[in-house]
Amino acid sequence: MDEQCRLTLSQKRALFDKAKTQDDAAPKRHTARRREHRGLTQPVTSDEVIQARHFPSGPAPVQACAVMSSVEEGRRSPSAEEECLASPEDSPSSSRATKRYGARSTTAPVSGGLLERLSLLRDAQGHWKERVQTSDVNQFTVEAKMKLAGASPVGRLPVLRSQSLRVAAPSLPAASWDRRPVQPVDVEAFFAAESAPSPSMALSALDLSSLSSEQHERLHGPVRARPQPRKQASKNPVKALLCREDVSSTYTERRPKSMLAESAVLGLAAKEDFASVALRPVSESTSPRLGTPDVLLLLVKGRRHVQLRVVSPSATALNSGDCYVLVAPAVVCVWLGAFANVLEQATARDLLLNKRKLGARADAQEVMLKEEAESDSDEWTLFWNLLGGKQPYAPAGPPDEDELFERACAHSFVAYGVDGERLKMLAWATTPSVQLLDEERALVLDFGAELYVWAGKRADKDERRRACLLAEGLLAAPFDFTAFALNPLSPLDDTRPRTGERRPSWTLLSKQSSSMASPLFRSKMPDWTDARSPTAPTSKDVAPAPPAHIDALPLVHATPPPVNLVLEGAALGRGDRWSDPVERRHYHVRTSDVRVWTVDAGVAKPVHARLGHVTSSECCVVQWKYALQSEGHRLGTGASTGSSWGRDRCAFFFWLGSTCPVAEQGLSALLTVQLDSERGPQLRVRQGYEPAAFLRLFAGGMLIQRATTSASSARLFWVRGEVAEEGCLEEVDALSASLRSRGCFVLVSPAGRVLLWQGRIAPEANVRVGQHCATLLLDRGLANVPMEPGVQLEHDGQESDEWRRWLSPRSPEAVSRPLTRSPRLFALSALAGALEATEVLHDTRSQFVAGMPFRQEILYEAAQPALFLLDAVDAVFVWQGWSPTPLEPAASARFHSHRRSALTLALDYARLLDDKPCPVSLVYAGFESDDFVHRFPHWTTDHEATRCHAAEGRTCVEDAETLLSALSRSRFSLDELMRRPLPEGVDPMRIEAYLDDKDFATALGCDKDAFYSMPPWKQTAAKKDAALF
Repeated sequence: MDEQCRLTLSQKRALFDKAKTQDDAAPKRHTARRREHRGLTQPVTSDEVIQARHFPSGPAPVQACAVMSSVEEGRRSPSAEEECLASPEDSPSSSRATKRYGARSTTAPVSGGLLERLSLLRDAQGHWKERVQTSDVNQFTVEAKMKLAGASPVGRLPVLRSQSLRVAAPSLPAASWDRRPVQPVDVEAFFAAESAPSPSMALSALDLSSLSSEQHERLHGPVRARPQPRKQASKNPVKALLCREDVSSTYTERRPKSMLAESAVLGLAAKEDFASVALRPVSESTSPRLGTPDVLLLLVKGRRHVQLRVVSPSATALNSGDCYVLVAPAVVCVWLGAFANVLEQATARDLLLNKRKLGARADAQEVMLKEEAESDSDEWTLFWNLLGGKQPYAPAGPPDEDELFERACAHSFVAYGVDGERLKMLAWATTPSVQLLDEERALVLDFGAELYVWAGKRADKDERRRACLLAEGLLAAPFDFTAFALNPLSPLDDTRPRTGERRPSWTLLSKQSSSMASPLFRSKMPDWTDARSPTAPTSKDVAPAPPAHIDALPLVHATPPPVNLVLEGAALGRGDRWSDPVERRHYHVRTSDVRVWTVDAGVAKPVHARLGHVTSSECCVVQWKYALQSEGHRLGTGASTGSSWGRDRCAFFFWLGSTCPVAEQGLSALLTVQLDSERGPQLRVRQGYEPAAFLRLFAGGMLIQRATTSASSARLFWVRGEVAEEGCLEEVDALSASLRSRGCFVLVSPAGRVLLWQGRIAPEANVRVGQHCATLLLDRGLANVPMEPGVQLEHDGQESDEWRRWLSPRSPEAVSRPLTRSPRLFALSALAGALEATEVLHDTRSQFVAGMPFRQEILYEAAQPALFLLDAVDAVFVWQGWSPTPLEPAASARFHSHRRSALTLALDYARLLDDKPCPVSLVYAGFESDDFVHRFPHWTTDHEATRCHAAEGRTCVEDAETLLSALSRSRFSLDELMRRPLPEGVDPMRIEAYLDDKDFATALGCDKDAFYSMPPWKQTAAKKDAALF
């Protein structure tokens, strides 16, 4: 009651009217709300613009805000009567603002303008930070480490913080290049806007209206494009061809896609005369350098794009905030500062991998040093000695120094082009780019302490030579770096003079190209990418290759080339004669002398050449002296034209036994070089792979025996070859299991009795060779064995008691029919992507039928898992190797695809043979059948292959046609695909593709169209949930 007495009459009347109109309060509140928000949607009127003149002058943004605030207040201001009756506490808008934003001060007028609302929105946007826990990421920055260690940064780049980057051209001697007068420009002053307009500047409605009424120059009338008049074509066809734009006047070589690198393809295609090339000594570095100092100190500094800069090789150039790499011919030291960031440390470590391109030797010592772990070790002593002794160095700089350094380095660069006998400035004070490096020009790039000569691949040779000479002149000329943002000779010490008569002795001068660019040069280009080393895709990114079909018809009808040994450009054939079908000339070979040495304990011991008896555990050096005679026919008459014997030639063979130690193999090679005073060709020959010309040197009397044999037991030799002069006896185990129905064997009893065993289907040529070798064995004898005269013949299945005395009867082989041709072997490889078949040729092939021309080592020495196709005349086999380590899913899918192609090829090959139909089988390594093993002269079971295939459940020979039908299945049930391991032939990367529509919808919950329209990550997640991944 007392409070109502204190009210005035007008206030009491307002309370009475408010109570009387209580029912109409809600509509009035909606009206007031619409009036309050009118300023947010209605345009500015001309009266409101004129009212802005009365505001005091100030910055343009402040004037605009004042105008908007006045407009808002004007639109929301009540009438005079309402202003007298309503108090601040009873104002509806005030109560709403109080509830929404909190209590406000009553002393200042409440403003609902744009600035106030914007500030409230910004405050609301920042409230989420109060509810989130503060991250500890700042504790691991360089700044936090310095604070934790109590180190105080030293500002070393005051120029970059106080001044803008200058882009004026450097003032260098005009005798070497063209100088362009460029006025210095202040970049920040040029792009800076005025902070405040003139006080006399005022905004009026006429000024605003003049913006829309300003006249602009326009085009009058339509502009039609008129076609160029057609020129009459020349009647001369050569001129007409030159005028065509779609015909190039230059030749551009297009090479097919290859698995080899571009540099390897270019090297194979190059035709260089290496006889006229002066090779560089091995002691010199292969790096393309013109002048590299003996000791090179590299500064590694940066935060985003790490910069590498050459600095003075002294301890005073170091600082605790960066990394340094010290390069010397015999040692490379990496010094990591205590406060260097992670990128700097990683870049410094990576430089050790490219020490050869930095000027160090390949065997240079690598030293890693950390500042906080300094000691008195030999490595630290060597580091300080290379820098001229230990001296105090600067502490770390402020945290933002790395970014400022990167900006300054990008503007401390000059590029010159070669213009005649001088340098012409092309670019300066800009970030170096790869686009500047033209392959058709020679450039000189000046980075202060580093000078680079860019030699484009297609640049003129004289231009590149002049560029090198001008760069050397620039190195010796006076320098002036006052126009650069920092001193390139001392980036972190601006006290060093920027001008001088000659650059320091530690300045780097190097020649660079796109294929031989050093890491130091590549770091200058932020956009440098090595296009010659594409990122190898992972196994998950490589799609399984589709089965490639190989045409079997060319393989069946292919004719192997004849044996021909080429020495010193002359064709020798089998070592006796050679007929050239192109030139229609005949070459005769005459052997004049053969000498043999055996290597024993590093000493060469001569042996009798005609003996030809060697041991599988030793190495031999054979010298062959021969001469050539050519014979041809005259054109027209056909008369023979012969010539006399040519000069004496010499060739060396170093023969390696199968069990010869590696040390003796190396000694035999060195001995061959020492004995070869004639500088003839030198050939390496392995046991079992002797060429026909080598075997002919012993006239069929070569005998390879084992090192350890018992004098009381018989010895068994396998007869090799189909030509008598190329025959050879190779000792095998004296067991009945070593006998083969497709070959001949010689048994020598302890009493010296020689027995020749002939297989049931042994070729006639091999039988003749066996008789010849047995006769020579009787004549030449066997060490420590008295020989009895005569050779006793034995037949397969009809052996005599003398034979059965030393060898027990063997189980007969399953022989279908005699051999009518030699077996053939094909290696199936996919090095180029698709599966290809390459025939394996044995070294003594001839027109005669060979029974067992191939050895087991051909299969097992190939890269595994390998695939081979063996045409054994009466059967076709596909031999599958083993995988020492489990294959990745994509690699496994590719191998199964190649296996399907191999089986398809084998079936097609068998159908095209002129012989009777033969079976086709798949043989697994380690589980070869006896029928397959008897196609080779001797066989040893590989236990690793047996273990790998046994773990995969492959333990028997399978029929190729049945297996191919199983591998070619395109549909499997859901239960079959849920088992592990997966069925044969299923691609593990696309298991869902083998489901039918019903099982697909059951497993993945959608049809195939909807599934394959999903993103890849969703498909992978769905397959994981369905256990199909």
